[in-house]
Amino acid sequence: MVVATIPPLPPINFISIYNPPKNSASFTLDLESLIAFNKITFIAGDFNAKSRSWNCRRGCRLGKQLLNFTRLTGQKNIAPDTPTRFDRRGASIIDLAVARNLIVDCKATAVDELSSDHLPVRFWLNTTTDPNRNKFFKPHWKNFQHKIVSYPTNNFNPHNTTDIEDEIKRFTSELQTAYEVSGKWIEKQSENFSLEIRNQTQIRNRLKKIAQRSCDPRDKNLYNRAQSYLRKLHYEANQS
Repeated sequence: MVVATIPPLPPINFISIYNPPKNSASFTLDLESLIAFNKITFIAGDFNAKSRSWNCRRGCRLGKQLLNFTRLTGQKNIAPDTPTRFDRRGASIIDLAVARNLIVDCKATAVDELSSDHLPVRFWLNTTTDPNRNKFFKPHWKNFQHKIVSYPTNNFNPHNTTDIEDEIKRFTSELQTAYEVSGKWIEKQSENFSLEIRNQTQIRNRLKKIAQRSCDPRDKNLYNRAQSYLRKLHYEANQS
């Protein structure tokens, strides 16, 4: 869970979730607790919930419960148009997001980039923030520690819940400030893979999904050969 501010939007609480396939339908009670932390929430992950509302061929009890929950709480389901999970029983869309009070358009896309049986899902929020910002924030933890220690000690003696909430806000503010001033923004180093490596990665991923669905040793052998060849290409690229 992380609260992020993406100008010009108010703070958004981004939450990663995993819902076990055999979980009870009361899992939405946990979601209800999560959305209480912040006015705007964005919960994404493997819900193991299927529904025709997000293009699954058939639904399940978890999908029905999630759909009812989002309708009752005024949230919206954001899912890609294509499957995110592949197994012997077929393809399904179970990796999605649930957004509350998010006033901008959001699009989900499943991308074939990893060899897992789950495809990564990219969520695009339509804001005025530059999506091509090629920097990341690198904290300096030693400076962060010194900054935290430098703050004056507060003899905290709460008398009611308001005192506790005020102290939490003060501590959170000091923590965020110390983090921001102790690090710096660094340009990302781009990874320029060759066309051959990108094509071989797609072949490897496709063969793995075929092997997972068929459980045929011959398909497994084809996947292993593709994986070995991809490792060889990466090794040769690193040597050059």
